[in-house]
Amino acid sequence: MTAPAGEQPQKTPEDWRRVHPLSPLLRMWAALVGVAVLLLAQNADTLGNLRDWIGEAGVPTGLLVLVAVGVVAGVLLLGWLLSLPWWWATGFRVTDEEIAVRRGVLSRQLRTARFDRVQAVDLVEPLPARPFRLAGVKVETAGGRGSEVTVEYLTRSDAEELRVRLLDLVGAESAESADPAAPAEPAGEARPDRRIFIPEIPVTRSLVAAALSGSTAWAVVSLVLSLSTPAGLALLLPALAGLLPWFWSVLNRSWRYTATLSGPTDDRLLGITFGFSERRRQSVPLHRIHAVRISQPVLWRILGWWRVDVGVAGYGEQKATGSTTAVLPVGDLAQALRVLAVLGPLSWEETTRYADPVRPTTPTYGSPRAARWVSPLDRQCQGVTLVGERRHAVICRHGRVGRRLEVIAPGHIQELSWYRGPVGRLLGLADVRLDLVPGPVRMRARQLTVADASALLDELRARTLPPPDRANAGQ
Repeated sequence: MTAPAGEQPQKTPEDWRRVHPLSPLLRMWAALVGVAVLLLAQNADTLGNLRDWIGEAGVPTGLLVLVAVGVVAGVLLLGWLLSLPWWWATGFRVTDEEIAVRRGVLSRQLRTARFDRVQAVDLVEPLPARPFRLAGVKVETAGGRGSEVTVEYLTRSDAEELRVRLLDLVGAESAESADPAAPAEPAGEARPDRRIFIPEIPVTRSLVAAALSGSTAWAVVSLVLSLSTPAGLALLLPALAGLLPWFWSVLNRSWRYTATLSGPTDDRLLGITFGFSERRRQSVPLHRIHAVRISQPVLWRILGWWRVDVGVAGYGEQKATGSTTAVLPVGDLAQALRVLAVLGPLSWEETTRYADPVRPTTPTYGSPRAARWVSPLDRQCQGVTLVGERRHAVICRHGRVGRRLEVIAPGHIQELSWYRGPVGRLLGLADVRLDLVPGPVRMRARQLTVADASALLDELRARTLPPPDRANAGQ
């Protein structure tokens, strides 16, 4: 049926599609393992008596293994049969405006994500799903924690196909909202071949970087105290309990890390692949990256390694969702500067001239001699540099032992705060805080003179803000 003249044809959604039949079991694997461990712990005495009886009866080991395998297979089969109603009720559907996921038998749940609110589309391969060559697709939206929509699980090829389709729909939605009159790109030209942006990080480098991170020093101190004090074990166990999860997180987010760039020049997409226990493919549009930070932990100075993090509009720090805001978990200085030149507002010449954290230039506003009383080590290493006649980039640097440098385009600064505490009033100092989108990058012009802090505040207040539609696209 043809739509009347002047009316838009009605958009019809596709039918609901089901996920893989193993999805309910894989989604509940942690709970199943927990129940199994609990049952084994509660029946430890019975199992011990059974082991003694089997030893006395002389049952062949091969038969025991065969029976154990059969019992495990039977339990898994029973669990799969019981999960079929949940699989039958789970499905997803993609329309031109949104993706919807439904699940639940007794309690039904429907979650949707509109493409004009999508921040990222990730391919996730958890460890239990990888032997079955299954993967999930996670759609992150601008709604805070818990607002993501996840399709779990599909075959790896189907998941990759769904991810590419969603990225195309999200890109089309962004193009329409940015410029409704702009012509659509021909099919096949919207996403050119990807090129390697960051080669795969060696596994040994990931391991050494995790071992040389800041918490290693605390672990060494705890170990020394545990060996030299009577209450050593009481100190060691809490230290290890806090250190091991952190170490695992750092290692998991840098394991076999690689990054690619794709898309047209004015709308490029950064593709990130990483993960040990959970392999993940993450996509970040470059126009959503607001701020870039280069940092070097103290122990990394031994090997000359650096880390690059970004602040992404509407993305936050992503600690709870498993995504990462580290676009270079560990690399040399040349890699870090190259990443900064591509993702930040500076050209390559400006990056090497103004944003080299090892050879800093004279800042536009620096800390005076009076700041030595509060920053005896960092005073000469901290300052703010405004780049260009039109001030198209702001650079904040600080730290002599652990170095940090942050870069942002003034138009991406959300708010400005002028601060002067009691010590600052005594020494004639003031700070200017640059409020950014939530994320790992935080910028502050530290310990300036009152006159310099006021002058910096006036210059940044005169910044040119992005158009409302472009600014709101990332919120």
